[in-house]
Amino acid sequence: MKIAADQIQNWIYVTGVPRSGTTFVGKILSLPREVDYIHEPFNPQCGFSDANIWYRYLRSTLDTEEMQQFHALTQSLFRYDFKLKTYISARENTVGRLVKQCLGSRGPFYLRLAKLNPWHTTALIKDPIGMLMTEYLYVQFGVKPVILMKHPLSQIASYKRVSLWPKLSQLGQQQALVEDYFAKERDFFAQPSDPLLEAASFWRAIYKVLLSQAQKHPDWLLITHEELCEQPIAAFQRLYQTLNLPWSGQIERHIQKKTQGNSSAEADQGKFHDFNRNSADIFEMRRNSLSLTERQQIFDIVEDVALQIYPRESFALDV
Repeated sequence: MKIAADQIQNWIYVTGVPRSGTTFVGKILSLPREVDYIHEPFNPQCGFSDANIWYRYLRSTLDTEEMQQFHALTQSLFRYDFKLKTYISARENTVGRLVKQCLGSRGPFYLRLAKLNPWHTTALIKDPIGMLMTEYLYVQFGVKPVILMKHPLSQIASYKRVSLWPKLSQLGQQQALVEDYFAKERDFFAQPSDPLLEAASFWRAIYKVLLSQAQKHPDWLLITHEELCEQPIAAFQRLYQTLNLPWSGQIERHIQKKTQGNSSAEADQGKFHDFNRNSADIFEMRRNSLSLTERQQIFDIVEDVALQIYPRESFALDV
């Protein structure tokens, strides 16, 4: 049995750089039974079979043949007429590997649920790899963007914890992106020798684009990871109301358990994601894991973009 996608009246797009909180936000916003969850269709590892470019940039005008071809593929997403690849990480334990081999990874599993959901009126697409497609999806398909932004110190400390570093070259190789947003600083994409500095440059590049686009579209929702951690109930209530999602006491209790049910802010050792933590202390813990020299180096790279959202004092440089 397949439920038609024309029942979907409300399309939500949750994005931001990887490890900025998109998975947690996507899970919380898709708690109501009316909401389908679609997992990372633009991720080359687990998305469409033809999604082969990391952090793909598409102009909303679709003025190249390559962009038009990918647009045809994206249209299938909004008809629920697509498939997603199963991805099994090398980090996966034996039990997890067997489960995914039998049932598929998150993408195919949640897609099956979405196609069989008789109550669905909303679809939530969660994809941090597709963050540079946000304006295109907004203009062409009317999605409601939810942009997650995480303080650069906390973001980079998170990369450092799991030894997962973004590649700046995957942005600099996209000619249209460079022409549209970095024409006056093409040398910005020269790869730094230090992965920490490369990650800072990656953060600056992504949010330079997203903040520029968000200024043109005041109905986009921009929320910081720090706000979600410090006031999770109030922040999610606002998101639910703005996105026309049904709030309930059960959802509130679920959020409270996830964000206050553990005395520690640190993730359990060996966990790539840990959603049961004392969220209020995460930022300070992550910031303090970086040395003063590292904080200054990061600030020097991200300053012009970061200070649009975060005060200089948040970098703790004057200690």
